[in-house]
Order: sequence, then structure tokens, then C-alpha cells
Amino acid sequence: MNRSLASGPIVWLGIIVTTLLLLLVFQTVLWLVVPVLLAVIAYYLLSPLVTTAMAQGITRPRAVMLVTVLLTLVLALLGLIVGPKITAALHNFPDRVQEYIGVGNKLVTNAEATLNHYFPFLHPQAPKTAPEPGSVGFVSAEVAPATPAASPESTTSLDVAKFEAQYSGDLALELAHWIPSLILVPYFTYFFLRDGPRFKRFLVQAIPNAFFEKTLYLFYRVEEQLRRYFQGLMALTALDATCLGIGLWVLGLKAPFFLAALAAVMAWLPYLGSIAGGLLVVLVAAHDYPTSYWLPYEVVGLFIGVRLLDDFVFMPLTVGRSLQMHPLITVLMILLGGAVAGIAGLLLVMPVLGVVMVAGSVIGELVTDERVQARHRHARLLSQRRARVDLFLSD
Repeated sequence: MNRSLASGPIVWLGIIVTTLLLLLVFQTVLWLVVPVLLAVIAYYLLSPLVTTAMAQGITRPRAVMLVTVLLTLVLALLGLIVGPKITAALHNFPDRVQEYIGVGNKLVTNAEATLNHYFPFLHPQAPKTAPEPGSVGFVSAEVAPATPAASPESTTSLDVAKFEAQYSGDLALELAHWIPSLILVPYFTYFFLRDGPRFKRFLVQAIPNAFFEKTLYLFYRVEEQLRRYFQGLMALTALDATCLGIGLWVLGLKAPFFLAALAAVMAWLPYLGSIAGGLLVVLVAAHDYPTSYWLPYEVVGLFIGVRLLDDFVFMPLTVGRSLQMHPLITVLMILLGGAVAGIAGLLLVMPVLGVVMVAGSVIGELVTDERVQARHRHARLLSQRRARVDLFLSD
């Protein structure tokens, strides 16, 4: 077998093109892809429980039923706990957005004033006046507008009101649209756990004997790739949430582990998710603790520290072990996935690329393996001979 051809530029071009085409297809049926993806994650997380129950003498259908009921109860309990908070947040959404935008504007304005005061060479034309005593240039400092025109607060109010009038109805409809899809997650998980081995046997029956071993190897590698990726992603999320939660608890924020878990889940969206999660926690700290002038910047330092741990410690030990590809290809595919399929592409590009990469490498090996191809041609010839062996027999 020529391994240079099996993993050469043509195969990689096919992998990239196939990945982008799949992302385009998935974007059109995102309402189905999201519950299936969540069900796959649940499948790989719950499979060890099913295996443990079967080792105790429980049949597979009963073990799957018990694990699925447990999953449903956990999701229902989580919905009862988080549901009222989400409802209250949606009810106060316009007011909260207005408050956080105002806090963000003050934070940026006062940070700029502090930089102008302590580092005047950065802005030579800026006035070298100190911020108000006690404010240290942070949230509590009141910076007067340059002109008597409309203040930033009034402009913010108009923008938020316009946003509410234009998008609040669409947002409610979109949330209502996703509820039936998310209800499908336990349903899909149940059948993945119960009929997964049967489905693999069904696929294997249609494989020619010459490709049987390679196909089994393909199934094994694809499943191993998905399992390691999603389990690594869950481990990475747990590590991020734990480190952030402990840090926010030490800094004195309210509900530190809830904010940390929210930021860790938002980090599933590469780059943009991490920035959005960190910005959300910083705005919460600046809004809830207006007299703690240094707290927002301490939160920024905490996020930078956890991000460094992610890049150099957590990521190589979890997700990095499952996706063994060059960092340049990773960044390139993330950019292409976002350009082709938007946010859905950013979320799905890495698992889809991992599966297509494994399938492409194995298919490349099959195509370039002359021994396997010769076995397949010989098997077809024998089959044709058997089919016509009695056609030329004389009476």
C-alpha cells in the first residue's frame, strides 16, 4: 500500500471539500442536527453506565431503559432549576441589556481615561487630567459628555427599545421552535444506546468480503474518534467550569459556578464563544459590584489565566488527544466553517472534520491498496463463475 497516496494532497482536498459540503447540509437541517449531536454526546457519556449495568447481569434493553430514565429525570430536574431563571431573564431581557450596555460603555470610557492619565504617551492629544478621587478611572467615575447632545444612556435606551421592538418576537418564536427539537434528545439517546450494535451489524452485512476488515477498522476508528472528542470536550468543559468557578468564588461574585459553567459551555464556540463568555462575566461583575473598582479587571485576569491553562495544559490532555492534526489546519477549518455555515459551522466543524478525516484516510488506503483491490476483483470473478456454472451444462 502506498501510504503517501493514502494521505496525500488529493485525499486531504477531498476531506476539506466534503467537510464544508456536510456543514452546508447540516446548516439547512440544524433543528435536527442539534438534538442528534446532543444525543451522540449523551450516548458516549452514558455507554459506560450501560456496560456496567450489563456486567451486573441486566439485559441490554433494561439497562438502556434504566439509563435513559435516569437521563430524563436529570434533564427534567435541570429544567425545573434553570427554567424559572431563564424565564425571568427573558422577561427582564430589555432592561438587563440596557443596564449591561451602559455598564460596558462606562467601563470602556473610564478605562480609556485611566490609560490617558497614567500613560499619556499613548494619546498625546488627550487632556492629562486625573480621574475623580476614589474612582481609579473605573465604573464609578462619571465622565461628562463632550457636547450637550443626547447622552450615551439615552442613545442606549433608544437602541435597546429598537432592538426589542424588532427582534423580541422573533427571539421568542425561535426559542419556542427549539423546544420540540430538544425534547428529542432522550428519544434519540435511547435508540442509539439500544440499537447501536445492531445498526453496525446491519451496515457490515452489505460490505464485500475483500473490504470487510478495513470497514470494521473504519467503524472502530470513527467511533473512537467521536468518543474521544466528545468525552474530551466534556472533560475540558468540567475543568474550565471548575477553575473559573473557584476563581469567581474567591473574587466574591454571586453564583460563581453557574457563571463559570455558562462561560465554559459558551466556549464550545471557538474563539468567539470564549470572548463572549468572558465579556458576559465581566459585565456581570461590573454591574453587580459597582464599588469594587478593580473587580472587572481581576475577572479579566482570571479568564486570561484559565485560557492559558486551556491552551497549554487542559486542551492537549483532553480534546487535543482525539484530534491529531496540525494547528494550521485546525484554524483554517474553523475559519472556513464559520464562513460557509456561520455559527453552526463553528460549532460543528471540528467533530465533522474528525469523522471525515478518519473516513477519508481509510478510504484512501482502500483505494490505493493493490492487494485489497486484487482480492475484490478475484472475489467478483469467482462469484460470476458460480452464477453461470450450470448455464452451459448439456442435457
